[in-house]
Amino acid sequence: MRACRDGGGAIEGALRALDRSFHAILHRECLRTLRDTDLARDLVQETFIKVWQRCASFRGDSELLPWIRAILRHTILDRLRQPAREVPMEVDGRMSFELERQMTVLGEEQGSPPDDELRRRQLEECFARCWKRFESAAPAHAAVMAWIVEDGLRNEEISELLGRSPGATREFVSQCRKRARVHLAEWYALAVGARNTA
Repeated sequence: MRACRDGGGAIEGALRALDRSFHAILHRECLRTLRDTDLARDLVQETFIKVWQRCASFRGDSELLPWIRAILRHTILDRLRQPAREVPMEVDGRMSFELERQMTVLGEEQGSPPDDELRRRQLEECFARCWKRFESAAPAHAAVMAWIVEDGLRNEEISELLGRSPGATREFVSQCRKRARVHLAEWYALAVGARNTA
């Protein structure tokens, strides 16, 4: 905020300090959603530019990181809304982020035998395929579902990120859940079958 007021060389120092403090956190969040290292790096840089452009609007009565993360999420959503984007959906050939882990844990909570490694692997591979199709078919819906599951965002926070009214946000989140159920149907069926045979 001081650099924003002072301008000049202070700006460069402030941006370097922000980069050192927050780049890794923001890059991980962006990569988790977009699955593209170069694109994630570009969007984090774009986010820092927007932080600089909007620094006068930061009131300083809240934490800096959540404010920057909100700008990053808006930037990600803007990119997801672009019609001609190409976003790889995998990292190292497989889905490897917190959502997969949490969904797999849901399948295991019903008591799969610990020695049934094959069943667990089938569930993980099926989930990865289903989620990849979901991200490809409805990237904005998949991103919102990931934010709900991974970050625990509430409708009010999603409403602010999407710039929608609370009612419109509830409807959109409902659509996200319905689309997720459709795209994850194969995984759900396999998970229920695994529980019934356990």
